[in-house]
Amino acid sequence: MSSNYEELRSAVTADGGLHVVTMGVLRDIQGAGRLGSRVLDTISGQLESHGMGHIPKELPGNQDSPVRIYLLGTPIADIVDAVHNPSLKGDAILRGAGDSEARAQLRQIREIVGA
Repeated sequence: MSSNYEELRSAVTADGGLHVVTMGVLRDIQGAGRLGSRVLDTISGQLESHGMGHIPKELPGNQDSPVRIYLLGTPIADIVDAVHNPSLKGDAILRGAGDSEARAQLRQIREIVGA
């Protein structure tokens, strides 16, 4: 289990750029007692400042809820952004994810984000 954001980033990298943790783990990394709206915003900002993004887009307030953490600036991040923010550029990214492995990853990401 990760005890800080650097260790979490290492775990995400080791897991191929997409790693699942619970909100309880993120809460503990942040050193917070409860998952209120300010803590959720702080966690989101800390993840971003350490080069990571999260799915779902809005972090849940339940400590048992799973969250997918991914590295920003990667193909996974490009696909997540293309799904969350439809655009012509995003359409091209999604079309480019045409091999069978990429299609499976895209299908999984769409299921995760509910698109």
